[in-house]
Amino acid sequence: MVSSFVIYFSLMSVIGYFYESFAMTIWGGKWDNRGFLFGPAIPIYGAASLLGTILFEYFYTDYTPKSVFLIAVFSSAILEYVVHYTMEQIFHAYWWDYSKAPLNINGRICLPASLGFGIAGLIIVYIINPAVLPFIASLNADLRDVIALICTILFTADFTVTISILSSFIRRVESMEEFVNDHMDALVGNVLDESKGLNNRFYSAVDRVETARKKLIDARIEKSISSMNIVYHTVLSHIKGFRGKSYERFNGILERIRNRINRE
Repeated sequence: MVSSFVIYFSLMSVIGYFYESFAMTIWGGKWDNRGFLFGPAIPIYGAASLLGTILFEYFYTDYTPKSVFLIAVFSSAILEYVVHYTMEQIFHAYWWDYSKAPLNINGRICLPASLGFGIAGLIIVYIINPAVLPFIASLNADLRDVIALICTILFTADFTVTISILSSFIRRVESMEEFVNDHMDALVGNVLDESKGLNNRFYSAVDRVETARKKLIDARIEKSISSMNIVYHTVLSHIKGFRGKSYERFNGILERIRNRINRE
């Protein structure tokens, strides 16, 4: 049983790889090598096909085309979202993006793709499985075990190499990012220090100008006060001189009047 599942999973992963690669090639107009692994296999297709087959062969045997379609639509959407999110968190990257597709959720799933997987579910259940499952069951048990072992070794090796290379690449990217960030921090710090120096010199110059301006204003005020004092004292002396002369003239006039009166 387990060997049959491993063979089926491996076969559907390979079929899914060629399906998606050719579909994306036709869509983009150039060859598009799809998939997460280096080998020609996309495990998400194998996993989805295997789960669907187990469901419809052992648990929900009285299925209808409508139920197969709806289950394939919703289950594929859930599986795609979980796998996309998990790979994004682990590898800080993603292998498909539906952000430009209509009715998408965070670019991880979209309605057109889910409907396409619903149709794929119908094709698997009603066309592929009736041909593939009897073929796998017809194989000798020992042969099935050998084929399953070979598939397991190949997938394990591919997973190990892929994850190792991706992890090394991620570490290099993170190291490069840290290097760039450190140098940018130092550069920005130097610029800000220079800016602070320029600001300090600018404000020092402003303070000096403001001090000189205040001193000039104070000097002008003192000069104006001094000039006003001179004018005040000059006017006051003129007034006193004029008053003294007037008083003398008035006394002279009174003296002459008294002299005339005495002579008469």
